[in-house]
Amino acid sequence: MIVDAHCHLVDDYLKPFLPLIIRSCEANGIVIFSNSMNLESSRISIELGRKHSELVKVFVGVHPWEANNFQEDAFDRLVVSELNSISGIGEIGLDWKYLDRVPMKAQRRVLEHQLQLAEKYLLPVNVHSRRAYQEVLDTLGRYSLKSVLLHWFSGTEDQMERGLDRGYFFSFGPTVLYSKKTQKLLIKCGLDRVLVETDSPVEYNACFGNTPSNPLFIYSVAYAISNILKKNLEETLNIMLNNSQNYIGRKMRWR
Repeated sequence: MIVDAHCHLVDDYLKPFLPLIIRSCEANGIVIFSNSMNLESSRISIELGRKHSELVKVFVGVHPWEANNFQEDAFDRLVVSELNSISGIGEIGLDWKYLDRVPMKAQRRVLEHQLQLAEKYLLPVNVHSRRAYQEVLDTLGRYSLKSVLLHWFSGTEDQMERGLDRGYFFSFGPTVLYSKKTQKLLIKCGLDRVLVETDSPVEYNACFGNTPSNPLFIYSVAYAISNILKKNLEETLNIMLNNSQNYIGRKMRWR
């Protein structure tokens, strides 16, 4: 069994292929941490998780790109009413690249509100930090959080060390196949805090033929990680599965 720790399974691009993706993941032992972008995708993810509870672990959240549309009361009600159906809060965070779209003040407000919910209800968080690594780390440090995953982290090694000191996890995706910076961060991280992701349906220009990704790409990522860290593939898969279970705080069953 392997976990795709960050995927947007209910993204509009993937929706037409969902039955095939679900069947393929079932056949190949791939569990998906399905991250949300807004209130609507959070609700859809919950319904999908009900149908495929062993396969799909639901993360509800409002992405920084969607901060202008945050419906605080409605989101709070969803989290409280569905605590037994969700595995965490995500994708949440800050993104300095899109300040022309969403002011940082709005992004901060939405992030902090969701961190408060995660702290209150002891939920893991799945965090976006593009170009805002230091501020995200500073913000996370003000909360007592069950567990933190910094997805697709591309900050400095010193910033990663700061996260590792706090017990945070880091997920690595297809960029590890070709990015020297990502490979250096992976080596810095070691295996005990590593999770793997596809961030589907992101397209990767330097690998996979610029094809929109899906969770089936996850084994290629795991294989690359085992080679970079000079570890046996089976050992690598076992460690990453254990890391994934430690991150969400429970064992995952498979048929």
